[in-house]
Amino acid sequence: MASKKTYDLALYRLSKILTMLSNNERVTLKELQAEFGVSLRTIQTDIYKRLNAFPIDKDTQGRLKFSDGFSLNKSMLDHHEMVLLSLVLTSFKDNQQFDKTSESILQKLIYPNFFNPYYIKHTSFEELEETSSVVCGIKEAIENKNIITITLCNTSVDVEAYKIASYDGFWYLFAKDIRDAKIKTFMISNIKEVSLTQEKHTTNLINIQQVLESTHSAWFDDGEVFEVVIEVFPEIAEYFLKRSFLQSQEILEIRDDGTLLIRFEITHYEDIDNLVKSWLPHIKIISPKHFKYKVYEELQAYSCILIDVHINAKQCFHTRIVK
Repeated sequence: MASKKTYDLALYRLSKILTMLSNNERVTLKELQAEFGVSLRTIQTDIYKRLNAFPIDKDTQGRLKFSDGFSLNKSMLDHHEMVLLSLVLTSFKDNQQFDKTSESILQKLIYPNFFNPYYIKHTSFEELEETSSVVCGIKEAIENKNIITITLCNTSVDVEAYKIASYDGFWYLFAKDIRDAKIKTFMISNIKEVSLTQEKHTTNLINIQQVLESTHSAWFDDGEVFEVVIEVFPEIAEYFLKRSFLQSQEILEIRDDGTLLIRFEITHYEDIDNLVKSWLPHIKIISPKHFKYKVYEELQAYSCILIDVHINAKQCFHTRIVK
């Protein structure tokens, strides 16, 4: 039986090879041999036996690469965990009872979208450099509960880092600002540097998860909660009956004609602004009145812009005809 040290070295080597391939670092078998200080046969065993579940090819220059379009970077498992599971499942290869199941598990992990019978179209996400010093620093702080100093464009802030969250396709750090003890969102792309401190926080992360689940947008304002009530007309009522567009959605009344009276709790108008506008003219804001007037004024301003554009377009067309 191989010693624990030998096993750890092999696991590290296989994980490192997967990482290199996912980062599109094209290497030859001999370069891997030199990198890890093992025999060529060991590297060949790594590639063609231990990692044979992964689609590893060679380019025209004989360098190893993943098949075009394949990457493990978005897997639920990291490369170390993927290798470990692969090795465990591969150990059942000689047992026909488990062979087919092992292959199925690996294929579903490696090609999650292909084997999923459902297709859900997601909002396109801003690119997140997962290996950058900023993201790695944030992830380390989250895992170890370190308080960190984040450097933004013009200032530095000490925060308790809780989650890397996505709102409307953009990535944010969901964290508590130590200065005012309020939970806020900081756009990841605006964070220039992350410094871990030795100080750790003791915040109950279960409570933070509950707060996170109640947020509706990156405009989350900790400590501010107020109510918005809307009327939803019968033409679109079924969509609100089948789905809660915000977690706080509560149907107060279903009228005889099919109109719905719905209540939301939000922390910022941006939480609900796009929802309301996207269903106009089949929605009516009941309260608060200042939100109703805010949306009305924005639509009036937008109408004026459209009228100006239309007039300018007509003038340009007329000028061309005259010429």
